[in-house]
Amino acid sequence: MTPTLVDRRRDEIIDAAAHVFGEKGYHEAGIADIAARLGVGHGTFYRYFKSKRDIANTAFDRAVELVAATMLDEDPLTSATLDEYRAQVGRILSRLLDLFDEQPAMMRFFQRQLLDVERLGAALDGFAAYTAMFVRNGVDRGYLRPGIDVRLAAQALIAVLFDITRRAAAEPLDAEAKQALSSNAVDLMFFGLAQPG
Repeated sequence: MTPTLVDRRRDEIIDAAAHVFGEKGYHEAGIADIAARLGVGHGTFYRYFKSKRDIANTAFDRAVELVAATMLDEDPLTSATLDEYRAQVGRILSRLLDLFDEQPAMMRFFQRQLLDVERLGAALDGFAAYTAMFVRNGVDRGYLRPGIDVRLAAQALIAVLFDITRRAAAEPLDAEAKQALSSNAVDLMFFGLAQPG
């Protein structure tokens, strides 16, 4: 479906808000800052959004959709070998880090301006439920140790992912740093912190 003029204008406002909130912070930024970034008057903003909180919530939801789409690109049940499973996890991590190059303002806003604890909790719970499918597949296929608490393992992995993305939001990463971060995160998942052997 082709976006309408209204859809495009809403998207422009959401992008501008993410930039402004990411740079100034939610509490320091005002509707005037968003309107100025777009070169429009306050009235234009209020035709599309009720308030600053409304646009912040919409931008947050958009960021969650971006992260979810990145993760959902992989089917958690398709890997048939340990190498495929590890590669799948690596691709997810790499794509999450690539979001900071593709959508830097939105991802910076997502990481720095978390306003609504319930919204954040719901997003993290959704990511953890999806991650639990990967963990369950790993246990079922013998890639991960039997008896692992799948739900808790998924929550721990999401915590690690969230911190990795927080660091990526704070400081842009070059390709080598992204690869190292992704590789180390995969190694941590599969080998833990114990000495091999």
